[in-house]
Amino acid sequence: MSQRIFEALLCYGRLTLPAILRYTHLTARQVSNSLVILVQQHLALWHTSKEDNNTYYEADWINAYSLIRCGKHIRNTEVRFGDFEGGVISNLLLLGHARVEDLARAYGVPHMEEQADHVDEVHEFSNRHVRNGLEKPPAKCSKHSLESLQSALRLLLEAGHVCKVHESQLHSTADNRAEAEKAVQRMPQFQAPLKGKMKDEYAEAVERKLAAWRDVKFTEIQPMNGAGNGKKRYLDESESGNNAKRARLDGCIASRASVKSSNTDQPRTINLEDDLVLRVNHEKFAVIARNKRLVELAEETIGKDSSKVYETLLTLLESNIQCCSPSSTAWIDLDDDDDNELEDRQVSIEQLASCHDDYASLFKVIDQVEPSKVDLERFIHPKKRRRKISDDKAQVDDDASTNEENNKIDSDQDDTVSNVTYDIGLVNGNAHNCSKFQNGATEQQASLPDRQAKLNIIRDHLLLLAEHPYRFVERLQKTHTRTEKWAVNFSALSHQMRLIELENTILTRYGEGALRVVRILEEKGKLDEKAITNIGLINQKVIRAILTTMHKAGHLELQEIPRDNHRQPSRTMFFWFFDPERCRQKVLEETYKAMARCMQRVKVEREAVQVTIDKASRTDVVGKEDEYLGDEERNALEAWREKEEKLLGELNRLDDLVAVLRDF
Repeated sequence: MSQRIFEALLCYGRLTLPAILRYTHLTARQVSNSLVILVQQHLALWHTSKEDNNTYYEADWINAYSLIRCGKHIRNTEVRFGDFEGGVISNLLLLGHARVEDLARAYGVPHMEEQADHVDEVHEFSNRHVRNGLEKPPAKCSKHSLESLQSALRLLLEAGHVCKVHESQLHSTADNRAEAEKAVQRMPQFQAPLKGKMKDEYAEAVERKLAAWRDVKFTEIQPMNGAGNGKKRYLDESESGNNAKRARLDGCIASRASVKSSNTDQPRTINLEDDLVLRVNHEKFAVIARNKRLVELAEETIGKDSSKVYETLLTLLESNIQCCSPSSTAWIDLDDDDDNELEDRQVSIEQLASCHDDYASLFKVIDQVEPSKVDLERFIHPKKRRRKISDDKAQVDDDASTNEENNKIDSDQDDTVSNVTYDIGLVNGNAHNCSKFQNGATEQQASLPDRQAKLNIIRDHLLLLAEHPYRFVERLQKTHTRTEKWAVNFSALSHQMRLIELENTILTRYGEGALRVVRILEEKGKLDEKAITNIGLINQKVIRAILTTMHKAGHLELQEIPRDNHRQPSRTMFFWFFDPERCRQKVLEETYKAMARCMQRVKVEREAVQVTIDKASRTDVVGKEDEYLGDEERNALEAWREKEEKLLGELNRLDDLVAVLRDF
């Protein structure tokens, strides 16, 4: 029934309850129960209009698509935090959203009051010293205590993997914007007619309201003192004596919030309230996937060691970025020293050096960098810039003498990567602490680097990342108001990743000639066929075939400009151009279709051997397939598993492409 209702919402769009009854031919009770399930699973959105007092429902296909990534979400959580936290994510994905109390009951964890009574019961039993076997002790606590569940939930909340359910998450984007506009219009400064700059301020206020609803911070759900928002269960000072000693007894762990340590300086944990409703934050997992893809791209283009430094930088920035939306990753001018909007997207080099662990490989790879391949002049402060690095106007001849080569190396040693770092040290006032890590680096420096050496080597790798054409990082110059910091332009990098995927798709489908044409059009803009032929150095017949094929597929666009009003073909100019956004939408649509075909193929292949699958999944057959299954059945089951693995693997790769083209 839920499937029929969801299909009707996808086909007919926004519907009321009577309209859903008419299209699905179900009873009102069946539709109501199914809508409750769809809303809880975040597969259906609803909105009650204040004008006609009707409730409208519509399908949320974005969250429906996110079900494909459930395995990735669980795996990422298990790798980062552990199996128990991954199980919590798995249960929340199955439930859609759930209260903390419901999760505790699902894990068999008693309430705080029940667990406290159980601990008191065990303590009373132990005081009686009953060991004659006539009286049995109380039942032990469950495998997962309330403390471990609360700790896991708070850890996931702090990391952003789980978020609080807000009412705006159950409404569509259009409804949320309408409500935000109404809320902003009630402000005193926007009640007058909007003119000039007030329109821009009004638009910014609406975006801030939407962002506040979307990014529900963890600090907003922390229970506060007093009644209402949370449970802050501490023992009184008079009770912190004997009760604190029985915090752990006979395998039962008391809640941290129910036992106060005698050390008053120790921070106290606050339990989440039982009525707090939580769900999986799919947008945060998109941020994690984007960081992972950026690290892989840095490793492919620069190297493994520099990518590790980049991974550390992205990990530090991850906690401050809640989603990959354009508003949260919009780039701000780095030259504006008074702008503090980038404060949460900046990392100081001291913080980065303290968080990075492996330095041995970093020193080794910097020693192998050739100075002539890295231009770092523009990263030096203009006022402290040394002489310009002279261009290599002539190469050393093959018959040059060894002395001439040595003289050239000696003259160029001032332009090495480490010497540029030395100049940066001059800018920062740390010239006397700078060390050279080129060929003259000692074994002691490589094995036991000091603090300044760590800063220098981290800076060298960051400069390599910044010098790359992709501009993985941006350096914020040191001023009198801020220290040296580094930031990431996620908007530009996301655009670059999308462009790389589009080029890979075009290269795979049409060949190298088509890729050359696309790059020419992307750089030069609109060109006619003759100009493309001259620039690309390709035969005109080949160019014409490539342009026709790609235009038919929708990856290239053609503009006609008539020279007169008659619009005759002989008097018309035809200009070809490449629109990345339109091509992205076309490739994304084709990717959706390919994923649907993969899922349909999995269903068809499963139905062909469904009887064998059902027989192999029986409890009395599992582990005894050789005994209960025939040769044909085993071969059919093995062939099905191979097909399923290939199809699901292809589905996973297509989902990675969708993430780059749509979510990043």
